[in-house]
Amino acid sequence: MDRYIRFVLKRPVWVLVVFSIMSVILASGMLHLQFDTTITSFLPTSDIEYENYNRAKEIYGDCDTFVILDITDRNLLQYETFRRINDLIIDLEEFEDFNAKRELQRIAQLDRLLADPTITGEALLNHFIDDPAFKRLLARKFEIISDDSGRLSNRVKRKLKSAVMTANELKSGEMIDDIISPLTAKDITGEDDALETIELIETDSAGNRILPKTLEEFQAFIAKLRRNPVFEQGIYVSDANGKITNLGIVIRFKDMSNSDPIAREILEIVNSHDELNIISQGQPLIYIWINNYMQQDLSRLIPLVMLVVVIIFFINFKSIRGVILPFVTLSMATLWILGLMGHLGVKITTVGTSIPVLMIAVGSSYAIHILNQYYADYNLITREGKTDGLQHAMGHISVTVLLTGLTTFVAFMTLATHEISAISEWGLFSAIGIMFAVLISSSVIPAALKLMPHKAGGARFSNRTGGSSPVIDRIIHLMSVGAIHHYKKVLAVVLVLLVVSFIGLLKIQVDTELLRNFKKDNYIRTSAKMISDKYGGRWGFNIIIDSGKPDGVKCTEYLKTVSDFRTWLVAEENKDLCIGRTDAFPDFLKTMNMAMNNDDPTCFSNPACNMDIADYLEIYSDDDDNSDGRIDQFEPYVDTEFSACNLLARLGENGDTLLGTFGMEHIFKKISEHLDQTLPPGYSFKITGHPSLMVQSAGYIVDGQINSLLLTLVVIGIMILILLKDFKAGLLSLIPMSVAVIFNFGIMGWFGIYLDVATSTIATITIGIGVDDTIHFLNTFRYYRNLGEDINTAIQHTLEVAGKAILFTSMALIFGFSVMGLSTFKPLILFGVLMIITMVATTIGALLVLPCAIKLTKVKLVKTMA
Repeated sequence: MDRYIRFVLKRPVWVLVVFSIMSVILASGMLHLQFDTTITSFLPTSDIEYENYNRAKEIYGDCDTFVILDITDRNLLQYETFRRINDLIIDLEEFEDFNAKRELQRIAQLDRLLADPTITGEALLNHFIDDPAFKRLLARKFEIISDDSGRLSNRVKRKLKSAVMTANELKSGEMIDDIISPLTAKDITGEDDALETIELIETDSAGNRILPKTLEEFQAFIAKLRRNPVFEQGIYVSDANGKITNLGIVIRFKDMSNSDPIAREILEIVNSHDELNIISQGQPLIYIWINNYMQQDLSRLIPLVMLVVVIIFFINFKSIRGVILPFVTLSMATLWILGLMGHLGVKITTVGTSIPVLMIAVGSSYAIHILNQYYADYNLITREGKTDGLQHAMGHISVTVLLTGLTTFVAFMTLATHEISAISEWGLFSAIGIMFAVLISSSVIPAALKLMPHKAGGARFSNRTGGSSPVIDRIIHLMSVGAIHHYKKVLAVVLVLLVVSFIGLLKIQVDTELLRNFKKDNYIRTSAKMISDKYGGRWGFNIIIDSGKPDGVKCTEYLKTVSDFRTWLVAEENKDLCIGRTDAFPDFLKTMNMAMNNDDPTCFSNPACNMDIADYLEIYSDDDDNSDGRIDQFEPYVDTEFSACNLLARLGENGDTLLGTFGMEHIFKKISEHLDQTLPPGYSFKITGHPSLMVQSAGYIVDGQINSLLLTLVVIGIMILILLKDFKAGLLSLIPMSVAVIFNFGIMGWFGIYLDVATSTIATITIGIGVDDTIHFLNTFRYYRNLGEDINTAIQHTLEVAGKAILFTSMALIFGFSVMGLSTFKPLILFGVLMIITMVATTIGALLVLPCAIKLTKVKLVKTMA
């Protein structure tokens, strides 16, 4: 390290230029940063549940992932409301069926109009009056880009064209598989021994829907809607008196592996139809809302954390360079790691949002220690000359900073082996960010100090040594008295707290329910409950029942098995399953049976014999666009061999309480036990879908937490053992970190804070940061022991010197993490609170528990570090 510091001090301008260029290059990657809030980022791709989920998607499509739009109005069943709903559906259908020829014509017309330098926004929209869907798209994009309807500037034109091309590319992907609504729904009717598909709303020769206008037409439409029991709670809702109060639009998707673009477009379309009272809900939208919260928090919290840390620097050093230099280094470290993630295409996940705040808070400690050493050796630098003096001061402290950085790097890197990709990536890039912070602090600060003027007597900080702060001095004094004179009592209190914390640890529950990230009065929570109450659930999962033979679904025994099971799922005695609605292939056969029996509602039941089933399926025909042998309407519910049926179960709410991971695990266990007991011989089943994946991810969180903790403690203990060459010291170093970790888990257990993806990283952070304080303390304690001081004197001097630096770095960390309390996103709020608690615990552990343990064991630590 001495050689590197000598190089930096010899070529300071060159070093600063290189680091500046690197910052510009890496910072450009932030333009490519993306966010990923999907459940798939919380599971390894080799997981059996993940593989089952993907296989189910290949066969049945992404049918468990949908968006529900609920529409209500005082004049719901009137033409004007239906016209508005129709416009909404037309805008959505633009992303269901891509018409390449029409889109090329639209873009060609748009290009011609945008070439006119005098064109105004109003004139542009009026030109597409005969193409209302495209006109509404342009109006949506205009609202985002500019609210000026006057002459369009070249910048607005470029942005508008880019937005239209992005939408066009999204349309070509045809990510929407089906839009099910009262205006688009199809039903099955029978006449003259024939079954055919009819539309609830007929269309004219041009394909435009013929909306009801008169009272009689609406009454006829309502009769069609009520005819099929499947539609209730699916695309309409009635009140206790039987009056239709809500209409629903269900949007299903082909593949939601990248749901962000289409989900954002759907929200944009819905928001543009503000004349309708629409409540939106669905897992893809929840991901978007979480994404938005994450982006908002990052843009707000990073500057606030920077401000807090800068204030800490000013309080500590009371000099301009003591503020500017750390600010520059922290900015660089943050830009480097976020830019690197952007260049590598690594998306920021829910847990990844803490990386920038972590880099600033943790990186500040390295800058504090380096500048602290500079001001402590200010007079020495004056005597020896700037170059030699800086070499002496920076060479010594940089080694300590490097060692602490390495131990933190190793602690975070242990999470890189985690099976959950979101946590694994967090560990990897947090570790890389730590080394960036160490490299930048150890390079930029010495180089800048070499170029700055150094005047004798100018050390504001060094002039205050011995009395820097009455509060700090009082804390140090109390720590000294406790460690030297009352160490047995202190350790006894710690032991009691550990016992209490261990009891709390046993109370910890794991939860991966995304809605728990939001407060109860948040729109995301309230809309989820409303949709669940009205439509039987806001999301669903798949129960695939396999007959074990081709065409096994076309059998009365199979149909009865499925029907009995569906009845059991929604029975009053099984309310704990929270299943409000099920959809399955037998619904089509029931509708066919009713249609062939003069629409008798009592005949909405399974066909009486296998022959009827075969006849119905033979005489019924509809579109089969992919020619896989299944009518398009059947594809979400049955496989190509008709051997297995995919039952879609919608999950509701447990009153006002979220189901959570534990609740979902109970549901799946109870269903599995029931099917194991009731399915006929030869039958099998699989349960999959988003809720199932969330339950599975909880197991990985627990296993990963245990494995990473053990690995971190072992690796850190070995590293300190190698550094200090003392076995007792290696063991002692684990005490403050272990105490802080157990205390953290105890707090979580006693206060009902769930262990999730975000909070599962806190233990590793605690160890990674806590080991820095431990190394600083032990290294300084060894220094004074080598001077011949006894244990008591060495402890006191260590607390007076290293203790103050540790307290100031802890203040930076505590106040830095406190900014997270301003977040609107519960995971970040809890993360900040827990980090504050653990930072206090690690500081007390290093400054009180560790010296007490040294006093008790009388460890000597007299050998010098290599």
